[in-house]
Amino acid sequence: MVKFIANSIIKAKATSLENARQKYAAYFINTDIYAKYRADVNALLIESGNDDCILIGSETEVNENEG
Repeated sequence: MVKFIANSIIKAKATSLENARQKYAAYFINTDIYAKYRADVNALLIESGNDDCILIGSETEVNENEG
C-alpha cells in the first residue's frame, strides 16, 4: 500500500506539483484512513527526491515564500 500511495503522488506530480500536493492531502490531510502509512510514504517521497509533495499538518496551499 505504501508504494501504491507514493507512486500515485509521484504520478500526479508529473502533471503539476499542485496536483501532487492535492493527492497527498487526499490521502493524509483530509482523512485518517491511511494515517498508518504516512511516515513510510514520506520516507519514500524523500528518498525519491519528491519531498516537495509532502504537506505538514493541515497545509493545503503552496507556500508563497517557496522558491
